[in-house]
Formats: sequence, C-alpha cells, structure tokens
Amino acid sequence: MTAQRMAVIVLVAGLLIAAAGATAQGGPAWVVTEAAPLALPSSVGLRTFPAPDGRHYAYESAVRLNGHIDRFLCAADSLSATEALCLVPLENVERGLDVEARTAFMPVSWAADGSRLAFVGQPLLTGEDVDLWIMDVAAGTWTNLADDGYDGPLTAAEAPPGVTLELQPAWSPDGAFVAVERTVIGAGGAFQPSTISLVETTTGAVTDLTTLPGSSQYPFDAGATAGLTWSPDGAQLALNVAHSPLDAAVDGVWLVDLESGALTQVAALADIQASLSAVYPEVTLASLGPLSWSPDGARLLFWAGNINANPVAIWAFWITLADGSITPLPLPAHPNDSGTRRGIWPLQAAWSPDGGSVLVAASGKLPDETLESLDPAARARMSVRLVDVASGQSFLLGGLPAGTAAPFYLATWGPDGDALLNGYHLRLAQP
Repeated sequence: MTAQRMAVIVLVAGLLIAAAGATAQGGPAWVVTEAAPLALPSSVGLRTFPAPDGRHYAYESAVRLNGHIDRFLCAADSLSATEALCLVPLENVERGLDVEARTAFMPVSWAADGSRLAFVGQPLLTGEDVDLWIMDVAAGTWTNLADDGYDGPLTAAEAPPGVTLELQPAWSPDGAFVAVERTVIGAGGAFQPSTISLVETTTGAVTDLTTLPGSSQYPFDAGATAGLTWSPDGAQLALNVAHSPLDAAVDGVWLVDLESGALTQVAALADIQASLSAVYPEVTLASLGPLSWSPDGARLLFWAGNINANPVAIWAFWITLADGSITPLPLPAHPNDSGTRRGIWPLQAAWSPDGGSVLVAASGKLPDETLESLDPAARARMSVRLVDVASGQSFLLGGLPAGTAAPFYLATWGPDGDALLNGYHLRLAQP
C-alpha cells in the first residue's frame, strides 16, 4: 500500500468516527471509509467511464508519436495493481472515441460484472460510421457485434443502403443483450425511423422492440435517445427521448416492456419543466440526460436542464414509479442562489446498493461548511454529499478536487460498497 493511500485511509477513518456519532443522531446512512485517485495517465481523454460494480473504469488515451495520434480504449480495475488494458478500436476513430463530453451520446457501456465493454463511439458527432463492438477485457480482444460491412462517412453520397447506426449501448443485467437505439440507412442515404433494439451478445442477432416515440413525425430522428437503462429485473428499459428541438408531444421519460414492446410515458416535458422550475425558476428546459434505475427498481434518476446555458443549468431528479412523482435531488439552498444559478449544484450522482441513498459530487458548498478533503494530497474543490431518499436530507461527507468531472451522471456505486466518483475510487460503509 502506498504512503499516499495510507494517508487517505487514516484521514477518512477519522471522518468515519465523527460521522458514526452523527449517524446515531440522525446522520448519514453511509460514510466514506477510503478514497484513492484513479491511476489515469496524462494522455487520458475528456472523461472516465465507470462500470456498475464501482471498480472498473474505462477511458480514451490519445498518444502522439512522430506526428501521428494513436487512440486507445483502455480498461482498468481500481482495486488491482495490474496495468490497464489498452486496445486500438478496429474502425476509424480519427476524431476520437469521445469527442464531446457534454453530450448525452454515450460511446461506451460496461457489462455489470466489469468483464466486457460495448463501444459505439459518437458517430453522429464525427460523421463516421462505427459498428457495435465488444471489448473483452480478460481476453484482450474485439468482437464486431453489428457488422454492416461499411466503414466510412455517414453521408448520402457514400453510405450505401443497409448501413446501421447503433447508439446508447446498455447491457442487460445478465449480460446476454446490449440494448441500443438503432437506425438503418435506406435508399438515397435517408435514415429510417429509429428503433429501440436488442442485440444478442453471443450471436449478434437483432430484435427490434419498438420504434422511437415520435419517429413517424420526423424525417430524421437518429440520436433522439438521450439515455437508455435496464430495470434491475431485466423486464423493462427506461429511456429519455429528446428530439432537436424538444417536442412537448412525445419527448420525456418512457418505459419499454421487454416482452410486448409496449411504450409507457412516465414523465412528459411539461412535468419535467415544472420540476426544473422549482430549482431554476428562470431556466427553460432544453436538455435531457442519461438515466439510472435504482437497485430496488422503485425509482429512476435522470438529468434535465440546459447544458448550453451560461452558466450551465442542469439538475438530477428521480421519478417514483409507483405514483409518477418527480423529485428534484434535494441539495442545500445557497445564499447566492438565483433564478438561473445555484450555489451548490450536482455534477455526478449514483444510487446506493439498496436504493435508499444517492451519492453526489456537487459544485460548491455552504458558507459555514468546512470542506475536508477526502484526499489529503489534493485540495478539495467539490463537495461529496449523501442524500437520503426517504427523508430528503443531504449530508456533507467531505470533498474532492475538481478533477475531470463532466456534467451529469458519470458515477457508479457497486453492490460491495465500491464507488467511482469524479476520478476517485471510494469505499463506503454503513456505520
């Protein structure tokens, strides 16, 4: 164990003792017992991609050599001393794997056990076709799961009919399928209506579940899925639908029944705007972000706001599926709050293993709060908070450096208490 990691453990142990006393008086249900920075190289890309187990993470590495840039997709285990596995994608990614961090287009998705990665890049942003690839971390191999026989520009002049576009990969809990938004290019280079589809991870067989809500109204709706996630029991998919511009008639949060393909809207834009206005009274809803299902299956966490506002105005919300109510993530009000700005606002969030709490990396703190760094080797600039779902209470657990935090969602909290947040591996326990 390194001296730095030991120092981190000693500091956090002290915080744990203090927090344990607070818990007896109604304090946090979970506390941080260890924190250590991820082993990220200087060549790391815009953001890291955490696995659901809270241990494994992936990132893009761009290495310049003799005037040429080699781009790798790397996978690492935060609890292992083994070096990261870095492989070159087998299709053209000249502009990179993750060209825009502030987007709902997810280029990478992890299997639940951290053994495999699904990779699709960001083809709508680069204009280059990328198939659905599987990276096997243990074997160090690539498998093309949706080979359309084409590698080139997504233009009517060059992309032939039959080319497919896969976006927003999401692994099923059992690892047997990857769900995607799928679009086929038809005659004349026209994109056909998008579908939510399942791709078998052993055979590559595709099953189209349903067309995207509103597909029949748009000549081009590829990329309208702003998030895709499986229910813990594998029976449903949840998706955020966000056309450009947003369409109040069809956009919002939807559920797809895996057996029947039936669609059910659980949050319309009007409902989301009303909830956003409770946080930012003067911000008009313009962006929807990814979702995550609580481990107990009772709620959906999702992101909404205006990612292009100045300052950025985004927030996390959860939907209680039993009654459809939307709750803004309860974080403390700040004296400097205004209609377009919050003094404390969330950047990343993850459900606890029991679904009773949400771990949050937030920008800002209250004037009377002391931000004790969970990493004594780095200055804390971001607050780490725990929100109790039942009571709505928010507890300050400590702080972390600003790191490589990209707005919204890139955090995970695994079943064994491991969490990945803002470039750090955390251990959490119930005092």
